[in-house]
Amino acid sequence: MPARVIKYCCLLLLASISFILSAADHTTPANDIVKISFNDHQLARQIAISYHHAILEIDYQQGHIIADLSVTEQRDLRARGLTIEQATQWARQFQNFTKQLSSGFTQSNAKVALSGIEGFECYPTVEETYQQAADLALVYSELVNWIDIGDSWLKANGQGGYDLMVMQITNKTITGDKPKLFIHSSMHAREYTPAALTLDFAKQLLESYQTNADSRWIIDYHEVHILFHMNPDGRKIAESQVYQRKNMNSNHCANSTVGVDLNRNFAFTWAQTPNGSSGDACDETFRGASPESEPETQAVSDYIRSLFPDRRGPNDADAAPSDTSGVHLDIHSYSQLVLWPYGHTNSLSPNHAAFEELGNKLAWFNDYTPMQGIGLYATDGTSDAVSYGELGVAALTFELGSRFFEYCSSYEATVKPDNLKALTYAAKVVRAPYLIPSGPDINLIELNGTQGNVAVAQGNQVSIKVLASALQTKLSSNGRQVAKIEYAIDRPFWDAQAVVIELVNNDGAVDSGLEEMSGQIDTSAMAIGEHIVFVRAYNAAGQAGPVSAVFMSIGNNNSPIPEFASNCDELDCTFDASNSTDSDGTIEAYEWDFNDGNNATGVTVSHTFDSEGDKTIRLTIIDNSGNRAEKTAQVKLQVDPVVLPPPPPEESSSSGGGTVAWLLLLFIPAASRRWRVTN
Repeated sequence: MPARVIKYCCLLLLASISFILSAADHTTPANDIVKISFNDHQLARQIAISYHHAILEIDYQQGHIIADLSVTEQRDLRARGLTIEQATQWARQFQNFTKQLSSGFTQSNAKVALSGIEGFECYPTVEETYQQAADLALVYSELVNWIDIGDSWLKANGQGGYDLMVMQITNKTITGDKPKLFIHSSMHAREYTPAALTLDFAKQLLESYQTNADSRWIIDYHEVHILFHMNPDGRKIAESQVYQRKNMNSNHCANSTVGVDLNRNFAFTWAQTPNGSSGDACDETFRGASPESEPETQAVSDYIRSLFPDRRGPNDADAAPSDTSGVHLDIHSYSQLVLWPYGHTNSLSPNHAAFEELGNKLAWFNDYTPMQGIGLYATDGTSDAVSYGELGVAALTFELGSRFFEYCSSYEATVKPDNLKALTYAAKVVRAPYLIPSGPDINLIELNGTQGNVAVAQGNQVSIKVLASALQTKLSSNGRQVAKIEYAIDRPFWDAQAVVIELVNNDGAVDSGLEEMSGQIDTSAMAIGEHIVFVRAYNAAGQAGPVSAVFMSIGNNNSPIPEFASNCDELDCTFDASNSTDSDGTIEAYEWDFNDGNNATGVTVSHTFDSEGDKTIRLTIIDNSGNRAEKTAQVKLQVDPVVLPPPPPEESSSSGGGTVAWLLLLFIPAASRRWRVTN
């Protein structure tokens, strides 16, 4: 690790300890920790937006919000008919948690504790994030630039601090003007998940570049720019479980709410909306002394302006042209929302319909609530002010998960996998984000019955089958149809020299939102080696959706063709792959992945799942030439309900044996009832 990074680590960890000792009241929230109960989910989401600075936890299923509210804020919410009470249990649990952490946190071990945030080890520290990013830039040097775009407040003022570092991902050997995705995360220090998610996204793209055709074409033909930590000074403080929100500008408010809210400091709408931000330096939404007064905000704004041309007029009613390229994502936590402009007014933006399509498509992947970014009140000076407000770039905000300090189990199980899908979708549509999301998505590409990469002997015909869907959105599916599917080989559709071939509709009619089409690829004139097959689908209005792709290798041997059948009795399943074939060799291995942490090998295997529902099964087969082929399918598991007999009539005997036997049934675990009881 570079000496400079170690120096910053030590300085800021010591600063963190000093800050905690001098402002211990900020390790727990400053006002009253209260529980807000709600029945109206739409109102709860508006509260999540307007009181984002104060909310500590939100649970849509249980119908409550934990928040750090002032007396005025509590009065305003009570006026809306909401029940507010002291969150005594939550506060006690939080205090116990911080005590457990602090009991093992000393100045001596702080200097060497570089294995994730203590208590939340799945989230890299600022130093670890920077080091991992630098390592990726070294390993994937032809695909990555790791650049300095500015300084944090502490560094700009000679007090330690950090560079603001952006990872640029693109294939440097493929030149030309490429559409750009810019993502910045962790603007608010206490939000743990955003930086981890964006780092995981960078890793996914780079580490799968050689094996995943979608990662390959995104990196080849698009640019992805990621600022993992916009507020590294504040994040360093928050890594000690301190609820720091703002940057570390000590010129504003000397107590525990030091700093400026960077998400109220952007230009264009700065200080223009009544109550959209605060002029009180100690308020969590303090907007700063002037637009872009903070070095972090100025660096990000200037970088955005360097990436995207100005394609929108200065007025709220000026629309960006529908063919405007580029996407800007601001990743926050939490509240499970996907938000788009405007947030400084109730009025719809002139690109609202396109934002609605894009936002609802992204929300389909992470299962969040998509909505315009205005809550109970308007906000101003937010990050979309420069990207959409000034330039017309499609700008959206993700609010990840359900708490600032998201449990690692929740991050790994849902936040990470669901939002990696959403980020991948955003990376696919940056060429025309106001148009492409209204087109259908590609659900499945099969080459010779194989889902994914396939090897083919030169001269053979390759059967291609594609399933496209116009239904992958949270908007209504009424009238959404797949009208056409086409493919091109080696050259993407936007290449003027691409040869585009339309597939044949398999059912003879184009009248639904889910269509399967097929065709034959002639490989006789294709060179030996790896090729990429690009696929896209159109809706009835002629709008193409995002591109998906698979690899196809031309050689001397065909891949085997996987096939399997399943037979399930409740949670017990048997899978049979004996119908798999290999036209020019033998199948040497059968590998099963049940997507629950369990794997198996063999032609026929059995597996017991631990819960009902839709299960995704993946079979990979390998032939004697080393060619691999893969097939994925879903099985639906359902456990029949146990019907208990009515209690027997009371007996005159004092033993009560019949009643006792019946009552015992109530205590038999459901998972062990492998029988039926009927009347």
